[in-house]
Amino acid sequence: MTSSALPASSLQDLRVQAVLDLFRGHPAAQVSENYGIDRSTLYKLRGRAVEAIRNALGDQPRGPKCPHNHVSDEVERKVVSLCEFRPTFSAYEIAEQLGSKAPTPRTIQRIRSRHRLRRLRKRPHPFAPARKLTSRADREVRNLLHEKFYLGPERLAWDLLNRTGIRVSPSTFKRRKKKWNKQVKLFAPPAPVWQFYERHHPHSLWHGDFLEKVTLADTGQTAYQLALMDDYSRGYVFCDLFLNPDSCTTISAIIAAMRQWKVIPKAIIFDNGSTFKGKLLSVFCQRAGIRLIHTAVMHPQTNGKLERGFRDDMRDFYKQHTPWQFELLRRDLPAYVHYRNYERGHRALDGNPSITRLNEEHSRTVSSDILDRLESFANYEIGRRMLSASGCIRLFNRDVCVDAELANQEIVFYESLEGLEAWIDGQHIADLRDYRTYMHMTYYRRKLPAMLYFTPCSSPRSPRIAVANRP
Repeated sequence: MTSSALPASSLQDLRVQAVLDLFRGHPAAQVSENYGIDRSTLYKLRGRAVEAIRNALGDQPRGPKCPHNHVSDEVERKVVSLCEFRPTFSAYEIAEQLGSKAPTPRTIQRIRSRHRLRRLRKRPHPFAPARKLTSRADREVRNLLHEKFYLGPERLAWDLLNRTGIRVSPSTFKRRKKKWNKQVKLFAPPAPVWQFYERHHPHSLWHGDFLEKVTLADTGQTAYQLALMDDYSRGYVFCDLFLNPDSCTTISAIIAAMRQWKVIPKAIIFDNGSTFKGKLLSVFCQRAGIRLIHTAVMHPQTNGKLERGFRDDMRDFYKQHTPWQFELLRRDLPAYVHYRNYERGHRALDGNPSITRLNEEHSRTVSSDILDRLESFANYEIGRRMLSASGCIRLFNRDVCVDAELANQEIVFYESLEGLEAWIDGQHIADLRDYRTYMHMTYYRRKLPAMLYFTPCSSPRSPRIAVANRP
């Protein structure tokens, strides 16, 4: 059977055996006779076999033949066409023009280099050399910069022109200031060294302040957010919105926070605003055993933790509620305070919420009977007056009626959270609830009512001597 009559697979095996016999050293005539293959074909097969062996034994590159991030031909054509159309664009600008499916800027740079596409300058080369300052002008500019580096470029240019008559552009001073910035820093005053502090137990120190940046859209009036923050935990122990706050608002907020957390803080720090000063607040804190601290004037860094909290409040709460309406903001504020205390992580607490520190054991817890009579701590005696025959006293430059039946008797006046209280022989007789409003109207020279009246007290309270007891 000749080799031409065999199937393809058998013919291939026959040729392999014939070539192997040639490699073993058998004579070509004998191999040709044994396998029925002529010599010329046999020599061709041997040459092919040698070439195949040489290719198979050569070094082969490792890894896939086509990388996974290979740019398709269509995308590459788009890149090339856009680079030709916009030769001044950078690789980042090309990627921005191609959209979200564009290759990386580094890949665009490789494509541009592979196709020999040059990036042209956006501005032509200058035709004339840059103008340089003379040695005298350079010396004067250098001296003026060292002398008055705090001035702006225009001021420096004007001073140099008026002093020496040398005209130098403000842009030159701007470049020189940028170039010599490191050198001029040697002449700048040293940066302030801030002293960071943190209490070691919850309710050791509360920070209090008003956020005064909420202007209501419907009325144009400013709403004030009063917040009390615990220094140790960075948590809000009180937070609410008010329209016309005063010192009584501050005292009421402190009382509400103490009753909510069942504690009396060791100290409270406020700024020097009018709502955080006054004898009523001082007397309340003294009787409650709270140290009242005020920050240094023009130094908000003392209350920096709360100032940082207000910045978060503006971003996370107020800027998410538009337009600003008082009732809506006050309705949603408790949910935000809960999120801030129970969910929001703080960097100073290693990502933990404030409640993890607020729940720690402390020694500031007080009994409920003290918490029930906190309002009685906020009062002090203003003075004693004798009622006239008509039962009136002179107040705010006008007659204020108390009670005609109490004529010619001595009355003791106390200022409290309720307003101005009138007492006789240790008994609460009457109140002037709008006392502070009338004081403000007198201070700002506004018109007062023609006649003012005290409101009789329906349920007399215990004598004022009881409020002197400290917890």
